[in-house]
Amino acid sequence: IHAKTKLLEFKQWKRKKSHKFLKEPKKWYNMIQINDKKYILTYLIGFILLATFLFSCNTHNHPKAQIILSILTVIGGIICIRYSIKNKDALHKTAFLIIIIFGLLTVFASPLLVAPDEVEHFARSDLTSERGLIPNYHENQGYFINNYFHQMTYSQGSTLLDNTSFMHQDITHDKSFFTSVFSQNLFYVYLAQGFGIFIAKMLELPVIFALWLGRLCNLLLYSGIVYFAIKKTPAFKKELLVLSCLPIDVFQAASMSSDGIIFALAILNISYFIQMYKSEIIPNKNIIIYLATGVLIGLIKFPYIFLLLMLFLIPANKFKTKKIAIISKMTTLLLIVVAGAYSNFYASKELLKGGRIDYYIQNNVNPANQINYIIHNPASAVITFVKSLIFLPYLIFIKDCSFFHLILFPGLDIYNALCLIFFIVFLFLSEDLKMAKRKKLELIILFLIIYTSIFFIQYLSWTPVGYDGILGVGARYFIPILAILPLVFGHKSNSEKLTKYFIVFTTIFLSGMLLIIIAGFY
Repeated sequence: IHAKTKLLEFKQWKRKKSHKFLKEPKKWYNMIQINDKKYILTYLIGFILLATFLFSCNTHNHPKAQIILSILTVIGGIICIRYSIKNKDALHKTAFLIIIIFGLLTVFASPLLVAPDEVEHFARSDLTSERGLIPNYHENQGYFINNYFHQMTYSQGSTLLDNTSFMHQDITHDKSFFTSVFSQNLFYVYLAQGFGIFIAKMLELPVIFALWLGRLCNLLLYSGIVYFAIKKTPAFKKELLVLSCLPIDVFQAASMSSDGIIFALAILNISYFIQMYKSEIIPNKNIIIYLATGVLIGLIKFPYIFLLLMLFLIPANKFKTKKIAIISKMTTLLLIVVAGAYSNFYASKELLKGGRIDYYIQNNVNPANQINYIIHNPASAVITFVKSLIFLPYLIFIKDCSFFHLILFPGLDIYNALCLIFFIVFLFLSEDLKMAKRKKLELIILFLIIYTSIFFIQYLSWTPVGYDGILGVGARYFIPILAILPLVFGHKSNSEKLTKYFIVFTTIFLSGMLLIIIAGFY
């Protein structure tokens, strides 16, 4: 009797546990249905529409690869959205995950050396991998680098499916000359890429791994800095997430380009500005990090140094003492002078050592002669400049905006227009930091100073003397200053639902970037 009783109790316990086990998946399924369905469904609709449009516009050389990469993209997008919903209070982790997933797909799917100027960035990274922090220029010959780099340049723009030999070729150490390695850029923007190439060499991996590991290390550094920036900021988290996950950001970060570290440091710079603006008393270390990040990007591209002027928007009573406020502002002005001197007396001369000197000679590009032309033809120069400021944005951000160097695909302009519309909507739905109207006006003026200075530098350094227009201005040049705009136009309170939709549409457009690669190159 006792045994039968125990057996009955065991069966009842087992039945109860089994019933509970069956109910839990149902409860979990219902949770997905209610909380996630509309967001995942929105993502899938957006993905299908973009895929249908882009695949109908381009050829299909490797349909199996297109299917596999598209499936991986969808899975990655769903994972990002599910994670963001389950970890709604950890936007820094969500940003990191989004960048890593879509960045990894870009690292391996993106063709050889197809990012803007990736050939030269790769060459400089290879020199850095061998402790060549300051490139040694040989007059009329160029820079002495490894021959395996030249093997890759011959197949620029091709995928591994087009040329499988790179999976088997060893990294050679025979050297020859190459014309340009961006010697005007300081070494720190190539440390990550150089470290990746160094690992490939140490492990004696095939040639393609030098590119892959260089891109991967660049991506990891970018995602790590963004993670830290979003985690540290007390406000504006979802805005920094969107800004750091723009398609052009992730693509550049997943390449050998120095733009990745520049974009990341710009996000960090804005993060520390927000921290200082929201603080009651600013810690000295925050001022130091803010100034350091600003000067690091300003030394690479001079117009960005003016981001440091945002320090003057912070009320003096937020500094620990009046003396610290004065020292901070004087240091800011000094750093601007230093960056200007570096750009004028070193970077501009180093740029002439590269292969671009041929372009200057053939197209009559000369900054000194251009300035002389402006002085003697002020009306014509002003008309050209103003006309470019007004009409070039359409070409820069829509018609000629490409993730790839000098490569445009059918349908890309429609995709760019959709991205721009999303960004404009994002501006006006951004968080309000409760800045005074005067401060916002000063931010607009600062944005315009940097915006016009980018055009002016390209007018001097890349445009033929007396030419009726400005050449060489790319959309990626404006990424570091985009964060100023939501600070100005944002007027919404923090909304959890809005954050989710920001993440969903960010994920859609990142998927679209990958679809462009898949449809265009495969």
